[in-house]
Amino acid sequence: MLNRQRAILGLIDEAGGEASHLSVTKWAFLLREESASRGGSAFYQFVPYIYGPFSFSLYQEASSLQLKGYITADSDREWSVTTAGVAAARKVKSNVRSDIKHIIRTHAKKSNRALINYVYNRFPWYTINSKIRQHECRPEAEVAVYTAGYEGLLIDGFLNGLMHNGIYRIIDVRNNPVSRRYGFHKSTLTRLCKKVGIEYVHYPELGIVSRNRQNLDQPGAREKLFDEYTSSTLVSETDAIKEVAKLVSDKPSVLVCMEACHRDCHRSRLAESVARQNGLPIRHLEIKP
Repeated sequence: MLNRQRAILGLIDEAGGEASHLSVTKWAFLLREESASRGGSAFYQFVPYIYGPFSFSLYQEASSLQLKGYITADSDREWSVTTAGVAAARKVKSNVRSDIKHIIRTHAKKSNRALINYVYNRFPWYTINSKIRQHECRPEAEVAVYTAGYEGLLIDGFLNGLMHNGIYRIIDVRNNPVSRRYGFHKSTLTRLCKKVGIEYVHYPELGIVSRNRQNLDQPGAREKLFDEYTSSTLVSETDAIKEVAKLVSDKPSVLVCMEACHRDCHRSRLAESVARQNGLPIRHLEIKP
């Protein structure tokens, strides 16, 4: 079990064994934002959604915890921790446990409305997609050839980072858009992007097939691969490149692949080809958790 999952069990346990989905989500957010431990390493990341900060990853993992018998869903809006869940929660690291106690002591008695008001007032950024009220407006970047990688990020942190940078469209340039990390498989990414107001399009022909991406740790192997990509794919796929160049010129869009650093990814070469088509500057985004 992941430490962040134990922390979620700990929040529910500390609150008396049961809590609403909304409360748990907001407590987890406050644990990240208002505690010294930030929930521990690799804790949940959050994205602006209907009722403020939300974590698709948290809900996905809560479903897994339910299937494994650590929590039960007494209704569509409430989770309860089981005996097995309590035992797992007690294994939370002491510093995180102390912060959990503080969060629950400070916020558990608040009504949903009061809890939402507190979060909205303290963290106005997360109201940009709210159906209740918005304290900030979502920014819109100037058009450019943006690129980004999701390596090391949860889907929530990645989407949040794109919105912070004023991006409104993802152009997926992976040849095979699958991932073992939740949220980055094409079908899931398409669905989650739609939920937060980001368009998704995919150009598999502008990616590199997996069989060609083997043994890249050898000296010079990655650069050789990118040279071959430049002399083959970027020559043969001119129509797709022109389409992407038009999309990028139309509204703030980002070329997305896995690698965190653009120098380790073919998107850097692709960005150069796109920029030659539309004359826009290239901007490589570095999205932090």
